[in-house]
Amino acid sequence: PTVMAMVASSTQHLPPGAVLYVDHAHHLTPLTLTYHATASRHLTSGRSDVIPPSTTVEIDSAYCPRSLTFCDVASASSGVFHNDNGGCKDCPVCFSPVSISIDEHASDSASNGRLVCHYLCGHCQWSSQECGVSSSADKLLEYSTSEEIDASREKEAEKQRRIIIAEISRELSLCLQQRLQEKNREGDALFKSITNMWAQIEQEEQRRKRMMIGVTASTGGVNIGGQRWSVEALEQSLIEKRKDLDSLYTNHKGTSNSAPEPTQSFDTTDMSRKLPTPHQIAAQMILTTTTPRYRSDMFPLPVAYRTRVSRRCRAELAAGRTGILIKPKLNPLEGDTSLRAGHGQWWKKDSSAVHVVPRVQLCRHEMDSTSRKCAALLKVKNPTLGMIQLRFSGPSNTKE
Repeated sequence: PTVMAMVASSTQHLPPGAVLYVDHAHHLTPLTLTYHATASRHLTSGRSDVIPPSTTVEIDSAYCPRSLTFCDVASASSGVFHNDNGGCKDCPVCFSPVSISIDEHASDSASNGRLVCHYLCGHCQWSSQECGVSSSADKLLEYSTSEEIDASREKEAEKQRRIIIAEISRELSLCLQQRLQEKNREGDALFKSITNMWAQIEQEEQRRKRMMIGVTASTGGVNIGGQRWSVEALEQSLIEKRKDLDSLYTNHKGTSNSAPEPTQSFDTTDMSRKLPTPHQIAAQMILTTTTPRYRSDMFPLPVAYRTRVSRRCRAELAAGRTGILIKPKLNPLEGDTSLRAGHGQWWKKDSSAVHVVPRVQLCRHEMDSTSRKCAALLKVKNPTLGMIQLRFSGPSNTKE
């Protein structure tokens, strides 16, 4: 292939003397970020910060970075895979991974059983019982391990325990979904009322245009919990809240001359631990529509899936060819040494330029100030097993 290289003696993001390669769109790119399509005489840049980009990106699959469970892009986008398995969770306090734990419940727990299943953080000891997410695990007591059970029945009991643990885990995930729905019910109702109000305004506007009449004052709204929502009602509620705050301030100011009441000592460090930080609040806003005020309002965070993408060359696609540059496999562990076969085969197709294009490195360069000539020492590495032909040429406007 025809490869153009450029020596950058002083670049902002590259070391002095770095060699850059030029693709079909004239983008300067390091060799590690370039691709060489099949039967093509030009390189393709994989940089995403250039305009226009030389490649197109397509999402093939997604996987969980914790459990390494994977699915195709259709299941990941529809949410079926995540709902069936519950997915891994992170701690809302320290953002560490949480695990599903089955322990004896505390005396102040709302559950009436003797065993409770909940999310537990091993780093900060946060428990999902604080936010009311737990499920009863008393079914495991029926299959508790004892010396009276013989070896033949032990396998059957172990199988039943696994089935019960899976069922309890699903109930825990369902409890979390129900708590989130209850938390977002008010916010969803408010958003739905706003959309309905704008739909009614749009219908009235269309009716006015058809009838060619003036806009009449609208006193209607949308029912929320037995009340009608409107802009006027919102302004009135704000005025009432302001009056309540003013009355509380005046009452406190009027009684300030009285005898001071004995103050109760409290631990400020304990209060700071119960109040969420701005980082924790921002993480919770992807789950709930209301801002959490206390630690009991925070729920376990879902772990975001990571995508595996394939790249295609835009020039090859314009020429009517597939132009596949790199395409991953569905299983993220495919190619790992833990499997029986396929070691090192991470991709279905990998057209990276490092496998076929010679690697040129600039070892040293000196410049004569009198004759203004530059001498460079280059190192070329052949990545293939066969012979290659390499030709160096300077700019077309030089006389040397």
